[in-house]
Amino acid sequence: MKKQSLKILALVMLLTFGMGVSAYAFTTGYRSFSELAAAEDPSDYTIKADDIGSDTTILAIHGGGIERGTSELVGALNEYGKYNTYSFEGLKAADNGSLFMKAINFDEPTAVSLVNRSDYTVSVIGAAGDDEVTYIGGQNKLLAELIRLHLTAQGYNVKTLSIPDRIAGVMDNNIVNKNQLFKDNYQLGGVQIAISKGLRDKLATDSGTLNNYSSSINQALGESWPTVVELMKKINNNSEGFLNKLNPEKHNFDKKIQKVLEKGAKNPKELIQDVKVVSEE
Repeated sequence: MKKQSLKILALVMLLTFGMGVSAYAFTTGYRSFSELAAAEDPSDYTIKADDIGSDTTILAIHGGGIERGTSELVGALNEYGKYNTYSFEGLKAADNGSLFMKAINFDEPTAVSLVNRSDYTVSVIGAAGDDEVTYIGGQNKLLAELIRLHLTAQGYNVKTLSIPDRIAGVMDNNIVNKNQLFKDNYQLGGVQIAISKGLRDKLATDSGTLNNYSSSINQALGESWPTVVELMKKINNNSEGFLNKLNPEKHNFDKKIQKVLEKGAKNPKELIQDVKVVSEE
């Protein structure tokens, strides 16, 4: 097959996949919160923020009627009392999609402030599809994998996203990746969880599913992740040189995290053990 034909086929596959995963893949939306606030009636949306001084913040930037089920999940996680939580919620009777802001444009001041002061961040957004699928991405690949393993252990269908998918959540200007530096010198970024409409509808209407799903994420963030962080600090201390994400070379820290992921842990305990082994090498 000629190179030109291969390029066209690749483009078609990319566009098809992108449209299938995210209903908003090609939606421009508002380019900033100030633009939204100038155009929309304040009664058509609300901002709910609970800052308890946690090192972890969980966001629903398309909550309420914008992407039903996302703010419900963040609300359920808020009940554990361990995390800062934030929801931007559409309250319109219809057409809440008009309140949409892409994650790379989301700059509402309260959300930005929470994320900037947090070590770890998770953003819950919506994806298209009537099936029950969770798509997980973001720059913090280790935490993303940990959450994936906790969810799959409960029987949920979870797929990992990366470039070039439009909701992979890996861009630096995505709000979820704007958290504090790890050990004062390394940007870990956050985790973006995109949930299909079919599963979001269930989270919004079935308290049993909501409790089970939120409990799985809580176990990942509140129980497994602190153990991983302590081991990651050891990796960081053993790394040579200043770990700066802008340095073009691949550092020892990055290599070791990738080595952990390549081991292919089948459950959270295996992943923690893999981190331990690699941290001691």
